[in-house]
Amino acid sequence: MKANIINKNFSIRKGVNKLSIKSFEVNHGLINATGYVMEKIGYLSDCNNVPKKNLIYLKNLDYLIVDCLKIDKHPSHFNFESAMDLINLIRPKKAILTNLHTDLDYFELKNKLPRNIIPAYDGLSFSF
Repeated sequence: MKANIINKNFSIRKGVNKLSIKSFEVNHGLINATGYVMEKIGYLSDCNNVPKKNLIYLKNLDYLIVDCLKIDKHPSHFNFESAMDLINLIRPKKAILTNLHTDLDYFELKNKLPRNIIPAYDGLSFSF
């Protein structure tokens, strides 16, 4: 197996369509991971912190897809409170909580979250 380290901007092409992707460092506990922004969509999975210098990449997003593993704190994933703190800090138009563990019930979350924040589910898709 060969590791492919992503530490720069890149793009994906399909026919004449091109999607430009900005990658940046986030923290996954004691190791670094990668966050992504494409178009006006931020994707932060498997992380528990965004270094302050990289918050600039998350401004003015239409969507933020963010890790939200558990209710209780976790050493390498955002928990519910820290995911909500990040959402409130960067204020995307819409946010999707992903990587939900069994202690975060979909229906309970859906009923208590503001309308612009939704819990993810298998097969979720959206248009922008």
